Amino acid sequence: PVHPDPHFDPPASEQPRSAAGGALLRMSFRASFDNVRDAIAAANESLAPLNLDQEDHHSVQLVLAEALNNVVEHAYQPGNPGDVTLILRHGRAGLLVEVRDRGRAMPNGRPPNTDGPSASGTRDALPEGGFGWFLIREIARDLIYDRRDGENFLIFRMKIGQTA
Repeated sequence: PVHPDPHFDPPASEQPRSAAGGALLRMSFRASFDNVRDAIAAANESLAPLNLDQEDHHSVQLVLAEALNNVVEHAYQPGNPGDVTLILRHGRAGLLVEVRDRGRAMPNGRPPNTDGPSASGTRDALPEGGFGWFLIREIARDLIYDRRDGENFLIFRMKIGQTA
């Protein structure tokens, strides 16, 4: 099992860029929607050595967008953003994603367990939001949330770019 490490990893420039378990990406940024877009673009670039197909790239983009935008929207007070750290590692089991922040803890100390859209009713009757955690749980595996020493850790695995 994966256990969050309360200490940050060394900067990416000091880490091996290895598809065999080393960090593909480690970046910290101020929590904003513009910076989330930039972080997703950086993540896409870091995944190039894995030669992912288009579907896997889209899955990574979707899950990162949902997880990182949740930090921007819910972890920090409006007008007072803090930092977010994104770490991507790759190994035989797939892509390991770690998101860290020092914002508010998740309600009840765990990610929401929400249902997906209902098959009944019309498309116009669907709510504006609320499907983010459903999508994350559908695509990601081994989802872990922890809060230690004022820091939130969200860690999950994606079954992409797996090796034999």
